[in-house]
Amino acid sequence: MTSSHNQAAHKQAAGPLLAALLLAFASACWGGNITLGRAVATEIPPVGLSFWRWLLALCVLLPFVLARLRADWPAVRRHWRFLALLAFFGMAAFHTALYLSVNFTTATNAALLVAICPVLVPVLSWAIYREAVTLRLVVATIVSLLGVVVIVTRGDVERVLAISFNTGDLTMLIAVFTWSVYTVLVKRRPPELHPQVLLAVTMLFAVAMLFPVYLWESLTLRVMPVTAASAVTLVYVVVFASLLAFLAFNRGIEVLGPNIGGLFMHLVPVFGAVFAFTFLGERLQAFHAAGIAAIVAGIVMASWRRRARAPSPSAGA
Repeated sequence: MTSSHNQAAHKQAAGPLLAALLLAFASACWGGNITLGRAVATEIPPVGLSFWRWLLALCVLLPFVLARLRADWPAVRRHWRFLALLAFFGMAAFHTALYLSVNFTTATNAALLVAICPVLVPVLSWAIYREAVTLRLVVATIVSLLGVVVIVTRGDVERVLAISFNTGDLTMLIAVFTWSVYTVLVKRRPPELHPQVLLAVTMLFAVAMLFPVYLWESLTLRVMPVTAASAVTLVYVVVFASLLAFLAFNRGIEVLGPNIGGLFMHLVPVFGAVFAFTFLGERLQAFHAAGIAAIVAGIVMASWRRRARAPSPSAGA
């Protein structure tokens, strides 16, 4: 009886751990997405990048999910309004606003504004679903947020005082709000829908929403260039920032919930620092270590759950 109980406890503990790893992986993918979006902002138009990202991701995913999509079609028809909301907030609006904002704002400002997500998510969870916000979650969010501030300001208080905001930051705030809404809503996804079907249908809605805006951008502002840089960018955002990251994020939120899962967005600037060290030759310094430690401490504090006391032998007999 003890052995079976231990196995059950092990499986129960493995679920949240796997969810945490999935959320960390998604944050890594999106950390690279923001860095890449900033790098190609002058060459690739924001709506064009968002539109082709979701169209190509849908084309890649559709052959693998077509049979499940046919089986789940009645559920899709029942829940199409909810799925359209997910597509708007999590794909069409968020990523277009993000790509637009990095044309005007700095990487420091973008990272600071992304860090608002874990603060906003519990507020929206309470407003939409009346989910309680615990004191431990508040403290954990503050600790983790301080870690973000330390990293993006390089531990220099003067940098905080010197930060200025522009229209790009306002656009980034819109992106932060839309992503926070998506984070709250996605936990309530229809349980009868397979995760891949959910992703494919929301991608389809996002492509339909973006298409008229993409046409307007192409005819009046900039066209999507066909270059080596745009091809590499699309490969990354389609495979990692779209398909793999969204599957991982949605599953992680389903297990840990939006309030705790949202904290993992604080890992985005952490991975940004790691990518800069790995690919750009920047040095990791003491403020990186201090910030990362605070972020991880906040996430662990929020995610920690007391292990249920094992029943006594007599109770299990």
